[in-house]
Amino acid sequence: MTDSTREIELQQRIDALLDHELLKNVPKNPTIEELETLIAIEQGRAYRIKVDRNKLEPMYIVVKQASSIRDIKRLIQIQFGRIHPQRRVSWKYIWRTFCLSFKGKRLLDDEAVVSQLGIAQDSVLMFTKLAFEKGNHRPAWRRRQHS
Repeated sequence: MTDSTREIELQQRIDALLDHELLKNVPKNPTIEELETLIAIEQGRAYRIKVDRNKLEPMYIVVKQASSIRDIKRLIQIQFGRIHPQRRVSWKYIWRTFCLSFKGKRLLDDEAVVSQLGIAQDSVLMFTKLAFEKGNHRPAWRRRQHS
């Protein structure tokens, strides 16, 4: 049996498993990390949370208890890419303009751990416009003048 035949056979087995009713919430092409996270949910070590996107449809992601806000942002980007594969988004712009908030508190520290923030199963995170204190703005982006 060649490697390509084994690979095709393995993919067919994976597809058959993913079609099972118990695994309906597993994405079609899951990463190892996503599979580990789904196992962690079953063991109570991870949470499924809702990301409210204001006027847009909500997004659901799964995060481990030890995940940071940076991990959540990355998961949002991955999930958005799955929902809208044809759309390009400037995530640099999004994260400079908006932040995530939980129960009215802005989550500005990317290193903060989910379990320490009080985020639990079925929590709701929201996108909130970043507001800066007076005199504490970031410098404006300016295009270089070509001489």
